[in-house]
Amino acid sequence: MNIAYISADFGVPIFGYKGASIHVREMVAALRKAGHTVCIISPAIEKTAGERLDESVALLPVPAAERHLLLSQELEALDEFLDMKTRVRQELRNLLYNLTLYEKARDYLRANSVDFIYERYTLFAAAGIRLAREFGVPHILEVNAPLAYEQEKTRGMEMKALAAETERRIFREAGRVIVVSRQLQEFVISCGVPSSRIQILPNSVDPQRFAKARGDRSVRTRHQLDGKRVIGFVGSLKPWHGTETLLEAFRALHATAANAHLLIVGDGPERAHLENFAQTHGLNGAVTFTGNVPYDDIPRYIAAMDIAVAPYIPSENFYYSPIKIFEYMAMGKPVVGGKIGQVEEVINDGETGVLFEPGNIAALQAALAQLANDSPLCRRLGENARAWVETERTWDNNARQVIEMARALFRKKE
Repeated sequence: MNIAYISADFGVPIFGYKGASIHVREMVAALRKAGHTVCIISPAIEKTAGERLDESVALLPVPAAERHLLLSQELEALDEFLDMKTRVRQELRNLLYNLTLYEKARDYLRANSVDFIYERYTLFAAAGIRLAREFGVPHILEVNAPLAYEQEKTRGMEMKALAAETERRIFREAGRVIVVSRQLQEFVISCGVPSSRIQILPNSVDPQRFAKARGDRSVRTRHQLDGKRVIGFVGSLKPWHGTETLLEAFRALHATAANAHLLIVGDGPERAHLENFAQTHGLNGAVTFTGNVPYDDIPRYIAAMDIAVAPYIPSENFYYSPIKIFEYMAMGKPVVGGKIGQVEEVINDGETGVLFEPGNIAALQAALAQLANDSPLCRRLGENARAWVETERTWDNNARQVIEMARALFRKKE
C-alpha cells in the first residue's frame, strides 16, 4: 500500500531525539519492513540530529509560508510593544499552516496516488482530514495526547475554545482514531467518537534493534562503570518524568551501597538542576549525565544498566505510553516503574518488574536496593520482561494492525 504519513507538528523533528520523533521513525520503518511505501509530510524534516531513516522513505518537507513567517514576526513585535508574553503567534502559525500543508500535499497527492493518509495528531491540524475527503481515501489519526488540554496546562493558550472545538471535530471526522493508552481512549470518547472507531495501540519497540546490543560493554568501558551496580534512566529530563525523585532515592541508596552508579541518558530543561543536585549532595563521581544520544546507540547504553527505571511522579491525567519501558524490556532489564497509568498496566509487579507508589522516594529506594542486592531476581524479571515485550509490544505488530484498519475502511466504502 502507498501511505502518506502527515506529522504537522513543528515541535516533532522527524530526525530528532525526543520520543515523538522516535515513534514516527519506528512506525514508518515497520511499515516499510512490511513492504509498504511511505512518504512523510512534515515541516520539521531537517537532518540535524544524526538520526536515520531507510532511504526508500520519501520525504516531503513543507516549511511554513514566508507570508506567515512575516506575520509571526509582526505579532512578536506587537508582544514586545505591549510588554506581554502571549502565544498568539504560535497558535496562528499552526492554524495558517493548514493552508500551506494542504496546498503542498495536494500537489503531491495529485502526482502520487496513495491508498490512505496516516496522521499524527497536531493541535489545529485539519488539513489531513480535508485531503483525505478530497482524494476519497481513508484517514487514520494517531492521538498521543489531548493537545488542547496539554497546551493550556503546560504553556497556556489564547484560542482555547477554537482549539477544543477543532480537536473534537478532527477526532469525529477521522475514519479511525488510534490512541496510545486507555486513558486517551476515554478522552476521545468524551469528544463524541464512538468506541467502535477507536483502537488502543500503545507505543512499542523493535526487538531486533535491541537484541544486537545485549552483552555490549562499550558504554561501561567508556564511562568507567566496570564493577559498578548501574541504575539507569533513558528519556527527556522534564519534571513529570520524576528524575529528581530518582536522584533523591539514589542518594539514599548510595549511602549504603558505594558501588551503585546512576546513568542518566538524555537531555532537557531539568538537566542543570539535576546536575546541581548531584554536585551539592556529593554525588558527582556516582552519577553520569550523557546528554542526548543517537537512537542507534540507545541499546548499548541500556546494555550498561543492571536496573532500568521509569520514575514517574503523580499526575492528574497520565495518558502516556512510555517507549522507554518497552526498550528496557527488550534488553532484558528489570524495570522499576511508578505505579501510574499505562506503566501499571505494562509492568507485572514481581514478574516483569517492580512497581512503587509514584513520588514515594523511600519506596523507590527500597525497590532499587532490593534489586541491587539480588542478581538472580534481576535476571528472572528481565527475562520475563523480554519474553513479554517480544510477543506483545512490537512496531511490526502495530504496523500490521494499521494496515488491517486501512483495509477495513476500504471494505466499508465499497
